[in-house]
Amino acid sequence: MKLIEHVELSGIMKLKSGLHIGSATTRDIGKGEPLPVMKSPFTNLPYIPGSSLKGKMRCLLELTYNKISQTNGPCECGKCMICKLFGSGSSKTTFEPSRLIFRECALTEKYIELIEKIGLENKPGVSIDRKTGTARSGALFPMERIPEGSEFKFQISCRIFEGDNKDTIKDFLTLGLYLIEQDTLGGSGTRGSGHVEFNNIVFDGKVFPNNWREIIKEKKRTLKTD
Repeated sequence: MKLIEHVELSGIMKLKSGLHIGSATTRDIGKGEPLPVMKSPFTNLPYIPGSSLKGKMRCLLELTYNKISQTNGPCECGKCMICKLFGSGSSKTTFEPSRLIFRECALTEKYIELIEKIGLENKPGVSIDRKTGTARSGALFPMERIPEGSEFKFQISCRIFEGDNKDTIKDFLTLGLYLIEQDTLGGSGTRGSGHVEFNNIVFDGKVFPNNWREIIKEKKRTLKTD
């Protein structure tokens, strides 16, 4: 396969609610210590891992097109558009390189200054005893969240190989962004965390129109993975 070029999808991800993407921790759940978010070991600032954005986008696209494998993992067919973009879920059906490279998402300069000034949010969490209506013993799980309103720069690099349709790749990425907006990113999404919005989107040097959400909702009806 001949690699023709790399094109970029980039923009701003704005948090519409607090966001929690947890780091590996040895803290005991139920002891009252907040579960930490992912932070850079060099700056101690929170960031959004590229793997989180990639995993959520892929999962939502697979659910939309019923592409979950028999093992309940990523699609393993190796032939559909989702496998071509993200990679097959099995090495046995990996026939060609994946197209998408997800970069880590860093805070914008404005919000670096704000987070350094005000810090992160600690959101309390508790499980309620259904009979007594009070907190269950040992069921406290407070967590750190990146505050609502924070903005991150996101960037996805797209490999374009000979024979690829750049517009189709753009459509699937656009649909992926739209689906994440309708769903959540990170942990505790069903409890209010992880509502995000994508703005100032540029693909291959061209700015998305303001009505991009309406456009992709219409295209979704005819967009095929096979």
